[in-house]
Amino acid sequence: MHLNRLLDVLPVKSVIGSTEHTIRSIVHDSRRVKPGDVFVAIREPTGHDGHQYIDAAIDQGAVAVITEKTQKNLPITTIEVPDTHIAFSLVAASFFDFPASQLKMIGVTGTNGKTTVTFMIDAILRAAGMRCGIIGTTGSRHMDRPVAGAKSHTTPYPMQLHEALRTFVGENAEYAVMEVSSHGLVSDRLASVKFDLAVFTNLTRDHLDDHKTIEGYREAKMKLFSSHLDDSGCAVINKDDPSYGYFLDVSAAKVLTYALNSSADISRVGPVQCFSDRTVFNVEAYIGSTFPVSIQLPGRYNASNALAAMGVALSLNVPVDAILQGLKNVRVPGRLERIDCGQPFTVLVDFAHTSDALDSVLSACREWTVGALIVVFGCGGDRDRGKRPMMAKAVCNHADYVILTTDNPRMEATDIIFRDTESGLASHVAAVTIEDREEAIDHAIKYARPDDTVLIAGKGDEAFQIINDTYLEFDDRLVARQRIEAHYG
Repeated sequence: MHLNRLLDVLPVKSVIGSTEHTIRSIVHDSRRVKPGDVFVAIREPTGHDGHQYIDAAIDQGAVAVITEKTQKNLPITTIEVPDTHIAFSLVAASFFDFPASQLKMIGVTGTNGKTTVTFMIDAILRAAGMRCGIIGTTGSRHMDRPVAGAKSHTTPYPMQLHEALRTFVGENAEYAVMEVSSHGLVSDRLASVKFDLAVFTNLTRDHLDDHKTIEGYREAKMKLFSSHLDDSGCAVINKDDPSYGYFLDVSAAKVLTYALNSSADISRVGPVQCFSDRTVFNVEAYIGSTFPVSIQLPGRYNASNALAAMGVALSLNVPVDAILQGLKNVRVPGRLERIDCGQPFTVLVDFAHTSDALDSVLSACREWTVGALIVVFGCGGDRDRGKRPMMAKAVCNHADYVILTTDNPRMEATDIIFRDTESGLASHVAAVTIEDREEAIDHAIKYARPDDTVLIAGKGDEAFQIINDTYLEFDDRLVARQRIEAHYG
């Protein structure tokens, strides 16, 4: 693509230099620049400023730079814009010929449940004979096949996002369902995207290291409904959540509500029956019917996730039979994922890494656990320190034995993380701290007895540990399987 055509999408810009370049790609990391690239200098919420790396990008072969600051006497084309985040989103969409406009876009936001809800929506649409792509924490995939996209970010940066969407279009997908993070919204990664449907799951404390207050966090989430949801679309909102009214007020689109604990357009009727391998409940919907639902995911909170997915499906006029079939078949990697190697106790791996998520997951485990409930968990480094004791308290509300370990300590000293977390541990619950995560998992496996449940929480399907600034290969599921086979094989 020629630079002059790429820049047509920017409404406000000042250009110095030639626009007759043929562009290879658009890059925001100077270390990844190759000859023929456009470098976008963006400011990250962490304080990292890409403007400091313009010279490095030029040395790597960039032919143009998009910047917010006036740059004098650069040897390459300079495009000055009011906001490089918005510009990045717009030029990335243009580079891939605006794939989002060729799909029905479904966005899911909330503190917890985003991944599960997107997988449920995907399973339902596919059961109805529709082709759907997923973008989120587990990566980007279409019809179970991985496609280009950044797994390290819930909502990818614009080039990875639009590349994945272009792949979906090329494979004749009709829908794209994606997790929409607060970071993705406040950094305008979605500035060029309009959604046909938007889902709000819940709001609990998380990411306050970036948003500072729960109100700021909520405002970030609300942006999906106030700025990115098409007025002719539909908002699917959790009426059980205390923030429900805020999301309702900012949505100009039609609204469908769902609720596990109150009356709504889609509501649970009667008890929710939770087992170690499934959840069963009845649903009453605004279409005038009541039907039984069975999902092969344990936990009352997954009933709420299913109601959210049903709201999307019903708004698209998906037949009830397809909804039930999709929910029955859905599997979500790293979400209460069972590790079964013939051991006489249950081992589960889950992504829960907030106090609310831990409380929900452990409440589910407590329902079916006959023996002891053993929990391996940790708190992330360089993140909100205030949530660490809250996570420990949530664990102690349900666990019989707690093993505190590392969970992406990053650049922070582990003794500080442990001290913060241990302050929330209850004296009546047995607990031990084991810094090495593999040793912690091994200890849990050796400690467990028949009919116990071992929950390894925090990382889910992540296949790495971040120690200092290095990503080291580490998969809770693989380690758990290896340790079980070592002791019971």
